Amino acid sequence: MRRFLIVLILMVLLIGVVYSKTQITLYTSVPKDIVTEVVKSFQEKNPDIEVIFWRSGTSKVMAKILAEMKTGGLKADVIWTAEPSYFLWLKEKGVLMKYVSPEAKNIPDIFKDKDGYFIGTRVMSIIIAYNTDLMKKEQVPRRWEDILKYAADAATTSPLYSGSNLVWVYTMVKLYGWDFFEKLRDGGISILSSNTTTGKELANGSYKLAFILDYTVRKLKVKGSHVDVMYPEENNVLIWSPIAIVNTTQNPEAAKKFVDFVLSKEGQKILVNYGQLIPVRGDVQMPVGVPSLDELLKRSYKIDWNDLKKKSDEIKDTFADIFE
Repeated sequence: MRRFLIVLILMVLLIGVVYSKTQITLYTSVPKDIVTEVVKSFQEKNPDIEVIFWRSGTSKVMAKILAEMKTGGLKADVIWTAEPSYFLWLKEKGVLMKYVSPEAKNIPDIFKDKDGYFIGTRVMSIIIAYNTDLMKKEQVPRRWEDILKYAADAATTSPLYSGSNLVWVYTMVKLYGWDFFEKLRDGGISILSSNTTTGKELANGSYKLAFILDYTVRKLKVKGSHVDVMYPEENNVLIWSPIAIVNTTQNPEAAKKFVDFVLSKEGQKILVNYGQLIPVRGDVQMPVGVPSLDELLKRSYKIDWNDLKKKSDEIKDTFADIFE
């Protein structure tokens, strides 16, 4: 009887421990394999916190957030998606909680909201990717205007689904006008539904060129695909991916810990090792073969994220009209 009581007490205590976990919900567009590793490592360090994440493309994450805002409030505690203009909109709508992580001191100011509502976690670029079986390195265009002649053998991802490609379209329109995309359309470029799909189609030889996220191509190359990355000589499209806490969270301390972990040296190493992403911290080694962050910044177009916030719907509508 005494042994039974001891076992019963231990079971009750164990159940209490299991159910005493704090739970936070993350909405993200970060690829599933990468966010899974981040969450796993975070929970190992913080066994009292459980992170439930909902992952989809940026446009679907945005649609989910908007629907919840209209019907009674966000269910997410933390949001982590592709680019800053959307977070400026969330900030404008009063959705975000101000939080300056202690890790922020290790991150350049260019990747921070000036008021402390969101902060960059990873750096990406839309680049000129090529299939190394179909094109030699010296044949690959070095400038955006030179891709027009290869339109029939090229693919990119629709800005209607991809937040990062929305940034690319915005930049190309700023540089060359909508004629640039009309010429790509007339030349026969393929518009696909995701960077993952575009990368796979490039790797299997369906296209010689693709204009997609750099880390997508590096991940394929590491796995043995015959693809490589060409950063343009000028007007590189550099994008930083923010993270923020929702101001209605019931568990702000747990949410802060998660943000701190993503920004920490350990968290940034996970993004490099599992995602081939460029870290926002200077004390974390870059993926192999990537130019320094300083060099990329010097070669990059200076994007006005507030202007993109205002024009994002117009850009999507015009792009849809051209490629319908």
